[in-house]
Amino acid sequence: MSRMPNRWAQDFALRLAPVAAGVANFCDHVEHNERADRAWVIDAGAYLRLLVCDQAVAAGFSPIQLYAERLGDIEARNVLAHNGSYDGHRAALEARTWRELQLVQVEHDRHYHPDVIGLAKDEQLRHYALHLSKIVGAFAEPRDDEELLHRRLPDALLFAIKLSTVMGLRLSDEALPPLTLPRTAAAEPASAR
Repeated sequence: MSRMPNRWAQDFALRLAPVAAGVANFCDHVEHNERADRAWVIDAGAYLRLLVCDQAVAAGFSPIQLYAERLGDIEARNVLAHNGSYDGHRAALEARTWRELQLVQVEHDRHYHPDVIGLAKDEQLRHYALHLSKIVGAFAEPRDDEELLHRRLPDALLFAIKLSTVMGLRLSDEALPPLTLPRTAAAEPASAR
């Protein structure tokens, strides 16, 4: 039995698509030795951070809490995990600024994704473009809200951070969104809207 796509998720996919396209366009231009503007990727990362934060809050979740939980899930199932290994979940919860969260992501990648972090920067960016396409597709087709909110949405945030890092952009010392949100009538599950 096929399910109807979630309307909120399809709307989100439409807002994500230009981000993924901008990164892919940059990669394509670089490969063809055509003019490529770094702002295509840098702006995509900044816009993606805003999109994810807005969507998480609209669904009643802290984007940083979702992000921290996702890092913990990734680390728990990673073959490189062991007692005493880097705890990105804890580190993300302790981060207070975008810059600190960027450093958490770098450490997570260093410990759990040496295969990707060891690639040349253009290959890393191409890898991220593939992930962004997968994320757009996940939001565009019928999916469980739980998977979208607790896996795909924080994945989008971690790739937003990675886009900045791979382009050599140091994120700001601006405070992160709060870990806890005030309870309001507007903070209802996305599926209820």
